[in-house]
Amino acid sequence: MADEQWSPRVLGRFKNDYDPMDFLAGDGEMAQRMRDFDWAGHPLGPPAKWPQSLRAALSICLNSAFPTAIYWGPDLRLLYNDAWAPIPGPRHPDALGKPGREVWSDIWHIIDPQFRQVLEDGKGLFAQEQMLPMRRHGIEEETWWNYSFTPLRDEDGRIVGIFNSGNEITENVLQRRNAEFLVAANNAFRTSKTPQEALRLSLSMLGSLLGACRVALRERTTRGGEVGFELVHEWCAEGTPPSEKVALASRVGSRVQERFMSGKVTSAALSDPELEPESRNYLMSEGVVQGLGVPWVENGEVTSVIAAQWHKERAISALDISAIERVLETTMGWIDRERARDRERVMASEIDHRARNLLAVVQSVTRMTTGDDVAQVKADLEGRFSALSRVHGLLGQKRWSNVTFQELAEEELAPFGPDVFDRIDMTGPRVALTPTEAQIIAMILHELTTNALKHGFLSTPDGRLSLSWTMPGGDRLDVRWHETGVQAVGLTEDKGYGSQLLSEVVQGQLGGEMQRRVTADGIECDLTFPRHADAAALAAPEIAQQPDAKRAHAKSVMILEDDVIIAMDLAATLEEAGFTRFGEFRDTRSALARMEVDRPDLAILDWTLTGETSEPVAAWLRDKGIPFVVVSGQELSDAPEDPRRGAPLLIKPISYSALVTTLHRL
Repeated sequence: MADEQWSPRVLGRFKNDYDPMDFLAGDGEMAQRMRDFDWAGHPLGPPAKWPQSLRAALSICLNSAFPTAIYWGPDLRLLYNDAWAPIPGPRHPDALGKPGREVWSDIWHIIDPQFRQVLEDGKGLFAQEQMLPMRRHGIEEETWWNYSFTPLRDEDGRIVGIFNSGNEITENVLQRRNAEFLVAANNAFRTSKTPQEALRLSLSMLGSLLGACRVALRERTTRGGEVGFELVHEWCAEGTPPSEKVALASRVGSRVQERFMSGKVTSAALSDPELEPESRNYLMSEGVVQGLGVPWVENGEVTSVIAAQWHKERAISALDISAIERVLETTMGWIDRERARDRERVMASEIDHRARNLLAVVQSVTRMTTGDDVAQVKADLEGRFSALSRVHGLLGQKRWSNVTFQELAEEELAPFGPDVFDRIDMTGPRVALTPTEAQIIAMILHELTTNALKHGFLSTPDGRLSLSWTMPGGDRLDVRWHETGVQAVGLTEDKGYGSQLLSEVVQGQLGGEMQRRVTADGIECDLTFPRHADAAALAAPEIAQQPDAKRAHAKSVMILEDDVIIAMDLAATLEEAGFTRFGEFRDTRSALARMEVDRPDLAILDWTLTGETSEPVAAWLRDKGIPFVVVSGQELSDAPEDPRRGAPLLIKPISYSALVTTLHRL
């Protein structure tokens, strides 16, 4: 009954009547290759003469589903099974029957001492997580293995070979190492005090993980109309010099550039025979043999990149790229959060600044508004505040840029109903105004409209307005406000249109001219002023009132303030207090240019101007020993070297009595 459980072939093996070459039987690749191999002239000789110990070991090897090999004889010649065949890569199948030293020349310095230990001690060896730097595909790979070496003995008990079994665990090791790296990188991000420190640590750890010579974060920039990537931070291995500050995309070659700028991970190596000359030259100029770029894409555009470079070419795995992408994602997330916080801080400071400035403007408008009775003052204040509100609304909609002259005019006239535009001819090019210009012109248009309601075309149903503007040469704005159908009896050229606000703003603040005419059929007002800020600021001192005999020895005060209404009110207040006007300026360059010609006795400096601060003027005044007062609508600088620190400080909206007292004290 027992014999019936086995096939005749198996029974034959037990009864020793099977073919002696059965140890090479089977339909596996390596069994077939061994049967077809010409062993006649080989050092191992024909298989029929192989010792029983080799036959037995090889039978186990070929029939095993686990990667297994045999190193036999004094040269440790290699025999192996199908599962082991992929291990040497392209060296298979030529590795069959070759000496181990020849097959594994790249790692012989590691495994030769292990072979010797087994051969000399006669004991097996187990290597766990052994790193073997193999060059199976032309470049060195970091591979990891678990394997054993077991001595094989002949019939006399002598060690004549080594039985090897094992498997590659590279992916497991790299996955674990990448996970450990990400934990360490996240800890660095969590515990670092600044984004810069976190970035420095993460790039350093990434460089060690990749075995790179450089790892850098770069951000997109434009130089001379050409796209480049500017260095944010770079880690360099010891002995490696830093790379160029701005890497132009065109230098890496058209194919590499096209792939990278489309948002794809891109690599290049000198060993690539199809590498473009530009790419090759770039790598050589960087002193490296291989480079990798992992891009960060926002809104379909590459905005940042983590770039890695190597002095020694290596295989780049998906795990390597994954690690870089995780660092890039975390880094960009942190950078975005920090930028958002910075924007919030700037926005909060700007809102506070503008709110205080607006309160100061309201204060100045209130102080400058006079009338014959309370009702008239109230009406004038409401109108001027409404004009300010409208222009601020427009500026807010346009994010404080590109408000046009026509939009201001239409906004000012809109409260009189849509039918009013049937009586208005409005023509002119598109003229985008700066926020400062917009606020000034809005007040001018408001005063013209208010007077038109009292005396002009809005006071009669038959009145019409022709409003036109041009920009001759592009550096001057000419405005024609001509009203017709108006009964101008009793009006003079100074009545209504000769208000302090119009005269001061057009001549004193814009450096322009205003001509007013009253005709039998209506009222005409022509305005012209330069568009560039310097001309307006430099013109202001020329029209300032000259001191009379009583003020011949009064102290002159320079005003550096970019809001014209506040500057006008400050000037009027100073004259009332017995000071003389040195001039009002809206930017530092015009103020410094004026002071090269003449010098004030005192100065009032707004801390923050349009697009700049008053620091250069403060430094000049302090150097010349001229006292000054600082006014501000926002938080001030903590920089100890700031020349404005230590000067008297007044917060907007300021107390004018405190200002006058401070100036007298100075």
